[in-house]
Amino acid sequence: MNIEPVYSSLDYPKKMALVLFTPGCDLRCKYCHNPQLLKHEKLTDLEIENTISEIEDNLDFIDAIVLSGGEPLLQLDVIKKFIKKAKQLDLLIKLDTNGLHPELLKDVIYDIDYVAMDIKAPLDKYYKISDKYPSNVKDKITKSIQIIRDNNVFLECRTTYVPQLLSEDDIKTITQQIQCNQYTLQQFRNRSTYDVSLLTADEPNPEEMREILENLDNNICIDELHLKSGQFGNQTIN
Repeated sequence: MNIEPVYSSLDYPKKMALVLFTPGCDLRCKYCHNPQLLKHEKLTDLEIENTISEIEDNLDFIDAIVLSGGEPLLQLDVIKKFIKKAKQLDLLIKLDTNGLHPELLKDVIYDIDYVAMDIKAPLDKYYKISDKYPSNVKDKITKSIQIIRDNNVFLECRTTYVPQLLSEDDIKTITQQIQCNQYTLQQFRNRSTYDVSLLTADEPNPEEMREILENLDNNICIDELHLKSGQFGNQTIN
């Protein structure tokens, strides 16, 4: 397994980041665009050392590291090493997570600056997205959100919109179930998917996605709504 760091100006807003993709995930989302990372493979000491060296060697070009995957919290000991190095070098740290590991999240939240949590579906309807998920999704995600907010860490919740799997009502339900600084509705892209049948599925129209966001309840506990699409990039809706 190679952790394959990627440089990005998009994954940490307004910052240049080194994105580290760790292997292993406890979901099997049909639209997953990183299916090669689903298997939980142990990273070798050499891979970890090489990644730390890459962080050090590129300090002049990056402002942050992004811990992504897969589910990074499943590699807790590994990401702790990356977090420690980032803190030593005064880099910002963003965690991409599915929100299903509140106890592991507690262990690192004090060192995290930004969390992006993928909310796959209404919290009682994960069966629409994955045939593998814990029975207490709602409890776990609610606890994770509370941990993040209690520690005053910026929280972005995001949902990949696949019209073949989710409806407009599903998006409305999701936004009523969560509290966050930013909610991003992401356009499904059919470039690479775990479920190969979605490779021929139509990508959603950004204008229809915008309409979904504009029709949401004004009383939701979300500060900003965003739309992310291949055609228009990241747009603020309100």
